[in-house]
Amino acid sequence: HIMSTCPECVFEGNSVVDSAQVGITIHGTHKSLVSNNIIWDARGVGIYTEDGNEMDNVIKQNVVICSWWEYCSVNWQANIGLVAGIFLIGMTNDVIENHVAG
Repeated sequence: HIMSTCPECVFEGNSVVDSAQVGITIHGTHKSLVSNNIIWDARGVGIYTEDGNEMDNVIKQNVVICSWWEYCSVNWQANIGLVAGIFLIGMTNDVIENHVAG
């Protein structure tokens, strides 16, 4: 969380199940790796960049699954029923070979 430039920051090979909010958040961190994770039934968003200033992160080969859209749906960011597998603010991250279902 807010690690600035951190190429040694790696979140890899984890499972996030039934999270009460976002599955994985990248916040204020640059050049990190988020890879080979499974997110199951995260509320709202599976993988999220928070501020839009997060740069040069690699988000690859993750799986985000929502078993039922109403289960994962939340009132978030002033939107009712918002659901997203991967929600990025900003355009300077690499998103490679991820899978989203549900």
